[in-house]
Amino acid sequence: MTITTRACIFCGKTSAVELTRDQADAIAARTLIQDVLPDVEPATRELLISGTHPSCWVEAFG
Repeated sequence: MTITTRACIFCGKTSAVELTRDQADAIAARTLIQDVLPDVEPATRELLISGTHPSCWVEAFG
């Protein structure tokens, strides 16, 4: 299933991320994202948490 993220605080755009139904349900149930998606890169997990794009993060913080 496709999840739409929050709007990025830097550029204002949302993103679409593909998750399984079980993953989406676990995230909605407030399970720690690193427990739900242990094999996913931290930048992608941050995208799901805050909506911040990896490229926007790098541009803002280096």
